[in-house]
Amino acid sequence: MPGPSDPLSSPPPRLDPRALERALAASRAELSLRQPVRRWRSQAVGLFAAAAGMALAVTGVLLALGQASGPALLGRAPMLALLLSTSAVCSWGALAPRRRPLRWVGVGMAAVSAALLVLTRAAPLGPSALPAWVCTAGHVAMALVPVVVALGVLRQAAFEPLRAVVAGLAAGTVGAFVGELACEQGAGHVAAYHLGAWALLALMTWALSKRLKPRTYAP
Repeated sequence: MPGPSDPLSSPPPRLDPRALERALAASRAELSLRQPVRRWRSQAVGLFAAAAGMALAVTGVLLALGQASGPALLGRAPMLALLLSTSAVCSWGALAPRRRPLRWVGVGMAAVSAALLVLTRAAPLGPSALPAWVCTAGHVAMALVPVVVALGVLRQAAFEPLRAVVAGLAAGTVGAFVGELACEQGAGHVAAYHLGAWALLALMTWALSKRLKPRTYAP
């Protein structure tokens, strides 16, 4: 019975010269593109700027149209500041390499923000003239630009489910922010239609990011 073969003494596997040539040509073509590399920090700032900028822009429009007031803005300032902080942490955590604990911090802040959005909501002043689903549709529409930015920056690294969800949470703060000023419905409405939109945006970012081909496979 022959003894076990020694892998060190066995001849090396034969490589196809044509396959090596194709791999070398592909590598040279990739290097010849000389695409500029953006730092992940600037990408994280860009994602936060897209979300916060959209939220503040819509708030400015509401103030100009008389749909929101200065006293209401000041009264909800702590909640609005928490939402902006959540967006910042989620943006940073989603793009920072090898920062999985920070991503979970972002998820935790989003959960705390969601709970406070419901618990601090005052009783409704009266029935709304619009269907409840209008809030969900509006929140998703307002967050489309930040979601597109999130998908663009997520392609700069290998796909990771938690990273994509956290980026979606960062984008979804837009609707939660505006909903605090533009909607006067009660806690049940916020839980179902405002937080539902936030969760939908996180899920949508995850699903779309999973289907996009990464430009790089950096961690």
